Amino acid sequence: MMSPSKSELRLLCAFAALATLALAASCQGFFPHEQLASITVEPTTATVPLGGTFQMHAYGTNQDNSPAGDVTSQVTWTSSIDGAISVSGGGLLSGVAYSQSSATITATYQALSPSTATASICVEGATNFLIQPPNATASSSGIFPDPGGYVATVSASVNGTTQTVDITTAVQWNTSDPSVVTITNGTDPAEVSYPGGVLTADQTVTVTASYTCNGVAYTPTPTTQLTVTP
Repeated sequence: MMSPSKSELRLLCAFAALATLALAASCQGFFPHEQLASITVEPTTATVPLGGTFQMHAYGTNQDNSPAGDVTSQVTWTSSIDGAISVSGGGLLSGVAYSQSSATITATYQALSPSTATASICVEGATNFLIQPPNATASSSGIFPDPGGYVATVSASVNGTTQTVDITTAVQWNTSDPSVVTITNGTDPAEVSYPGGVLTADQTVTVTASYTCNGVAYTPTPTTQLTVTP
């Protein structure tokens, strides 16, 4: 029996290669890769330390409703306040600068509906928690010392630099006698009101405030007093 020639061997090899490619194509035709039908961002609310980071994740669902797993690196990430909370292509949030507003973090993938989350900045390791003005006197007729309400600040170390941060809207305010003085949360400055109306005699109340960042509570020192006059 004659041995095959070199040309015949080349032809056999070419046929073998084509058969392998055809088999691979037919397998992929019968078993196509799943296509994403939706994406979900987790968590839906995040707190980013000032000067620190927080990792977001995106998870996919296939068209047959099966889970596609973690697709964090496959989606496009954006932040509505990039100057305060930036986001990398891998979903890593960075607390660049303090903002009293929350940022909307959006993950998009091709033509699918985007998925969003809300992120806010807090000050970890806050020091020098102060309330201004300290030990003030106000009139129950509605007059309050400048700046027209209370302001809360803390000191924070960001990239080796100490900054003074206004956290007024993030503070929970209260007084020792809400029937005499109340302080409105969420405003800057924190608005002071006198629900009892004009007093007949001086009243002194203690103004209290608390600030929480990632489960750690901070309180101002020293205690602030407000004397309300008729």
